Amino acid sequence: MRRVQLLTHSYWPESTPPQRRWQRLTASLVDEGWEVDVVTPAADPRQTPAAHQDQGRMSLRAVAGPAGERILRLPRLLLRDSRMGRFASDAAAAALMVPRALGARRPDVVVATVPALPVICAGWMAARLRRVPLVVDMRDAWPDLAREAGVRAGPAGRLMESVVTGVQRDAALVVTVTSGFADRLAARGVQRVATISNGVDLAGVPELTHRPREAGTLRVAYLGNHGESQALDAAIDAVRTVHRAGEVDVVLRLIGSGTQKERLRDRAGDCPAIEFHDPCHGEQVWEHYRWADSALVSLRTDWASFAWTVPSKTFELLGLGKHITAAVTGEAAETLRQAENVRVLDDAGEGRAPVDRLAEALTSLARDPDSTPISRSGRRWVAEHADLPALGRRYSALLEELVPHGSSTDPRANAARSPVDWDRLWVCVCTYRRDDLLVELLESLRAQRAPQLPRLLVVDNDPDGGSADTVRRLWPEARWVHQPRPGIAAARNAGLDALPEDADAVVFVDDDERAAPDWLAALVRTADASGADTVSGPVRSLLPPGIPADLADEGFIRRIDFPTGPWAFRPATNNVLVRADWFTQEPAFRFDEDFNFSGGEDSELFGRLQAAGAQSWWCAEAEVSEDVPAERATPEWMRARGVRSGHVRAKKAAKVGHGSARIAGEAMTRIALGAGRVALRRLQRRRVGYQDSLWLREGVGMLQTVTGRAREEYAR
Repeated sequence: MRRVQLLTHSYWPESTPPQRRWQRLTASLVDEGWEVDVVTPAADPRQTPAAHQDQGRMSLRAVAGPAGERILRLPRLLLRDSRMGRFASDAAAAALMVPRALGARRPDVVVATVPALPVICAGWMAARLRRVPLVVDMRDAWPDLAREAGVRAGPAGRLMESVVTGVQRDAALVVTVTSGFADRLAARGVQRVATISNGVDLAGVPELTHRPREAGTLRVAYLGNHGESQALDAAIDAVRTVHRAGEVDVVLRLIGSGTQKERLRDRAGDCPAIEFHDPCHGEQVWEHYRWADSALVSLRTDWASFAWTVPSKTFELLGLGKHITAAVTGEAAETLRQAENVRVLDDAGEGRAPVDRLAEALTSLARDPDSTPISRSGRRWVAEHADLPALGRRYSALLEELVPHGSSTDPRANAARSPVDWDRLWVCVCTYRRDDLLVELLESLRAQRAPQLPRLLVVDNDPDGGSADTVRRLWPEARWVHQPRPGIAAARNAGLDALPEDADAVVFVDDDERAAPDWLAALVRTADASGADTVSGPVRSLLPPGIPADLADEGFIRRIDFPTGPWAFRPATNNVLVRADWFTQEPAFRFDEDFNFSGGEDSELFGRLQAAGAQSWWCAEAEVSEDVPAERATPEWMRARGVRSGHVRAKKAAKVGHGSARIAGEAMTRIALGAGRVALRRLQRRRVGYQDSLWLREGVGMLQTVTGRAREEYAR
């Protein structure tokens, strides 16, 4: 079954525009046969109906959503309801989304949503690490909107705009809600853009009846966000102007919340014609609209990006059939004109102030009690063009195009695997001047409880070939290969070149490890049962005596508690069985020797194998152990290793054709997300460990590579 992973800052049981869009789209995706995992913060109590507060709490376990989706919650940092407060909260949530997403089931595609900009960075990171397509769902015209709101000031603002634009260009698909913004993105070099407009599920929208009224009276209701984008100052000033004139009685009811609400209260002053109400949900929403004669839709017209922005409430109001007074422009105005009972004030009366135009319109509507009729024309248009269930089916079709179908182009990925032939099973060990440790490894291999001993291949990367006597003494029948040319990838390739053509499987293990007695039998047993191309096992790291146990938090002890089964990560050559035909048949895979002294050659090769269709499994019982040298058992060494990991990541990116600017963009994204995670740990007064700062250090390492300051860990 196909699986989509949705990253969003707002989801059920909250009641917000992005929640309404994606809850209905999710239901459609489920109906179309998708499994949906939603990664989202705990519900914001300020946006959640009281009856559902308990259903949105943080939980370590996935919980079922209303459509059968799985919801994976993460902590929400509740800060002041301001622009910076919201951004900081969203950034903290995005930093936590990546590990939560990576701990979930492997998706076929990742979808990340705005208006919370940090979320698309988290989506980009999750999709990159999972190696699956990314879809960016752009509800708003970012980064244009940020620039017009003044967010772009300074280096941080320019960085934010570069990151957003970079993610849009890198995504497999960008979905916008208006065709105008889709055209803007295409002009900027975004290769694939589609439009799935906002909409509404008409099954949940009642058809309202007309409220008889007397001439000279008018009730206007606005329900929605009280922010900078809505230009509600003009509505308040217009109603105050009408009230002072005294000719008609117009009442404006403002329902909702937002960063500007307190300022708007101050602006309204003690004017009795203006009411403020708290946010509401469900039936209370319809009661407000039943009270009103006309519903107000308002957006700033002095920001160019709003020419291709359509407020999500627009479709709900068209479905209700209520009269609408609209102070909008561009696509929003075009959409609203599809109904017969809409008064649009986009460009009428050019040269006049918006307040005067709106005051005149409200006065005109109040004079004529027949000027605000109910009409079904808007509902008919929504049913044809903006019904969310139908939009969900279109979304499903777009996602379907991104998911690979059919078998891999490499026939080895689909080969029916026979049980491993013990007579043709090889263990490959690369060594360099560690004879004492090599002895321990070979003795542990001799002690295997298995049907028979494997064939052994040892590659010595020491120019002096110092391990020859040790190998001949402990394992006379072993194949010993001397590779004097330095480099770990060169040594591994010498081993692959020495494999016989009839080899069935090869097991890689490091020369400083020791294998448990049932290690090899467990690897082979899992390979036989699964038919997988690779089977990895745990490496248990043993700290030297006297090292505090809490240093495990620094990253010395890697996670090894995976259950036996399919594995989404890339194998490593410290404990893995691989079907040998990947190395003996054409095209024969080899380690990239550009990674000779940096490390990372194994993940690079296994990434190519998996891209060619190789299936990977994990075997929890196939354990080896290693002793961590004292010089590496320090937080400083591990932090330096995180930076070196960034060097390798940047080198891999360059290998697949990414330019310096793109690598630098990824580096800055990692630094931002990593800094957010570290800051959150410190705010919670919790210890900052190696894994907490890994993204930040990898980002630093990537920048060092771009600027030519990277160092090779294994250089001689």
